[in-house]
Amino acid sequence: MKYDDVTSNDLRPSRRTVTRAAAWSVPVVAAAAAVPAYAASCTPLTNVSMPIPATGTVTNNGRDYSLTYTPPSGQFADPVTMTIKASYVGRMAPGSESQNVPLYTTFNPVGGLGTRGLGLIQTVTGNSTVPGRSARGIYTIGFTKPVTNLRFWLTDIDVLAGDYDDRIELSNSGWSEVVTSRGSGISGLGTEASPWRGAGSYNDNTSGAGNVRVQFAGPVSSFDLTYWNNIGSFSGVDRNQGVFLTGITFDYQPC
Repeated sequence: MKYDDVTSNDLRPSRRTVTRAAAWSVPVVAAAAAVPAYAASCTPLTNVSMPIPATGTVTNNGRDYSLTYTPPSGQFADPVTMTIKASYVGRMAPGSESQNVPLYTTFNPVGGLGTRGLGLIQTVTGNSTVPGRSARGIYTIGFTKPVTNLRFWLTDIDVLAGDYDDRIELSNSGWSEVVTSRGSGISGLGTEASPWRGAGSYNDNTSGAGNVRVQFAGPVSSFDLTYWNNIGSFSGVDRNQGVFLTGITFDYQPC
């Protein structure tokens, strides 16, 4: 989709235009006896939810994003951090072309889900010729601990004549993704040969027509999301486009 108007701190897309430490002195025998109890308490955490905050941690001149899940106090569990690292091929660039909306701007709500989404916002630059997949953004999404049963939504995969025609691919590195839900406007398999694409322009605040729900059985440490613009020809409209990441849940072994 494209972006025009910034109306509030929780931005909404317009259809116009991411210590555990203890030290004490104990006898050696007592410390050894404590190990099995600690090990027994280290059970997998399941259905961990990682909601998108209004403002996340953005570094590397706006190209890297991180969000950390910290287990509740009292659990023998290490936190896990999700990272996103953006890189670009050809004439694709981060953020919007003309509305000064940064790459990782959040919008609320997205996908008709009533949740905040993390924007992957990019634009084709340069002259009016259409580069297609030769201009693309590559977003490497990783976790500091391997996760299983990773689930998330991608929303607002759609098309507007003369401006954007979203194409989304996910990498496959020995594990397979399962599409558990797909909006009425979405076709494709999410691969390079058959990327996800929309059939029209959708109101992402209220509509789920441009949504895809993905699940990886895992374990997953990282994967690539490739995003490009397949518009037939550019009109006088800017060439901003964006999709949103939301509803992230997973299981992991915390220690």
